[in-house]
Amino acid sequence: MVKPAGLLGLVALCLAVSIVTSITTLFCYDHWYAQKVVAVDIKGYIEAQRENYLAGKMSDDDLRKSFDRLEAVVTAIPKNRVVIMGDAVVRNAETIKP
Repeated sequence: MVKPAGLLGLVALCLAVSIVTSITTLFCYDHWYAQKVVAVDIKGYIEAQRENYLAGKMSDDDLRKSFDRLEAVVTAIPKNRVVIMGDAVVRNAETIKP
């Protein structure tokens, strides 16, 4: 026959394992699988680069490098992120600035 203290300890252990497993599962799901919406302000970035180029603050090579950096930022966004244009966001979305 199981002692009450042993039964209480077993229940506490099962509860602790269950809570830790649930928290770990939720964290992993949210981090790697859940879709999240992010916005990239491409229009604002291109406009700023255009103004700098026309003002003579950038050379042709610098302009090419800035667009390569924009492409690198966009391609580095994880696959579980839904990317929309930054000017379409009203609020409550993570905005990525290149």
